[in-house]
Amino acid sequence: MVRRGQAVELLTNDVSFRGVFLRTDTPPALRQLVKLELVLPAGSVVSGHAMVVHVTTRPEGAPKGEGGVPGVGLQFWGPITNAREWEQFVHQLKVRERAGMAAAKATDKVRRASERFKLSLDVVLDGKTSMTRDVSESGMAIRTDVALPVGTRARIDMRAGDRWMQFDVVVRRAIDERGFRGLGVELADLDAATRAALVAFVHQNAPGDDDSIFVELDDPELH
Repeated sequence: MVRRGQAVELLTNDVSFRGVFLRTDTPPALRQLVKLELVLPAGSVVSGHAMVVHVTTRPEGAPKGEGGVPGVGLQFWGPITNAREWEQFVHQLKVRERAGMAAAKATDKVRRASERFKLSLDVVLDGKTSMTRDVSESGMAIRTDVALPVGTRARIDMRAGDRWMQFDVVVRRAIDERGFRGLGVELADLDAATRAALVAFVHQNAPGDDDSIFVELDDPELH
């Protein structure tokens, strides 16, 4: 699902001919139009636009697997690519369901990874000053020429607004893409106060959805 100009990788909880329910704890707003790409098990990709028709949140303090799966219900808007493949896929699922085949469980993952936000923050990694390209609740991509092997644990100092945070990270991948060279790192052993401060700062300073498009419920393009 594309949000804020970035692709966020999520998992479906259920599907229908007219749309899908995606597992996420950071849902877009009701009636918002989003771009969607669905990768079918056979490898074909169904893509198009969809409108947010309902949002489900997990009750505060509810254990995982209880209180409903957090996520967002999307209804297709306008034409979708590989529509025939999608209809065949949903039909096959209905056949499997009638045969008693396993379905999604409430304890399955809500999402594959934390949503990333484009934020340029000053960081000091391995004694060298760098900047982040994007930040999530679980890690960040850092623009740097420092070469650290995957699995390396390092200490980072990061400026978040008017304060500096210090924490450990683990290098998960080396990034060498067009226009960006650096490291993808995962946060390691953050204390509760530091994590809460980081999450609050990221959400307060994340790019907004000012260019969002909203659709009326009676729009004729809705499937």
